[in-house]
Amino acid sequence: MITKKDIDSATMHINGTNVADYGVLVEKMKVGAISTDQQTYQGVNRTNFNVLDTIQYMRPISVSLFFAAPTRRELALIKSKIDNMMVGKLELWLPDGFYYSAYLESAGEENILGVERNKVIALCAYQFKGIRHDMLETVNSNTVICKSTVPHTDCRLTCTASQDYAALQIDTVTITDVHAGDVLVVDGITGRILQNGGLCAGNMSFVHFPSLVPEENNLTCPEDLTVEYYPTY
Repeated sequence: MITKKDIDSATMHINGTNVADYGVLVEKMKVGAISTDQQTYQGVNRTNFNVLDTIQYMRPISVSLFFAAPTRRELALIKSKIDNMMVGKLELWLPDGFYYSAYLESAGEENILGVERNKVIALCAYQFKGIRHDMLETVNSNTVICKSTVPHTDCRLTCTASQDYAALQIDTVTITDVHAGDVLVVDGITGRILQNGGLCAGNMSFVHFPSLVPEENNLTCPEDLTVEYYPTY
């Protein structure tokens, strides 16, 4: 007999929806390693080289789902619902206890295994690419001890101006014509810079959005910052 503990250890959430609510369980899963591309330069006839850049790619994720339904028609309808949940950018929670920002690469056909206890049972394989992370962390400080293990983690910086500024630096971004009480958001997670909820257009400059490195980060800003990020591994 399948217990609640068995279900909890074999469940999967898609954008907050538990697939077990549809009678679907994770039969097996595998999360692959991050692959990297090292861009290097070695001069002619040189015995040393420099690493110019390192690009990290998303993890491959394989999930096999177990379906059970009274008829093949109902099984097909359940699979169709699950498949349609996987359109676009996804937030997955998997039995390994991590979240994954992911997208679907492929969804296989039902592999009908037979009938058990008056239910048609089947397996279906899904392939994703994703980034492993934990829930959103919020730190009210300009110094952040980042829990991530990847080299760079996107973050969101928020502050409220305590006075007028001709130009206010928020780490890697400078916003001009700032007034006392303005709420400023530099959002490296969604790629937006906001002033009182509206997009900054001609009154800001930046080279790149801020990001966090593992361990200690000291962010530049004369105002107190609220820092949000997803610890990423």
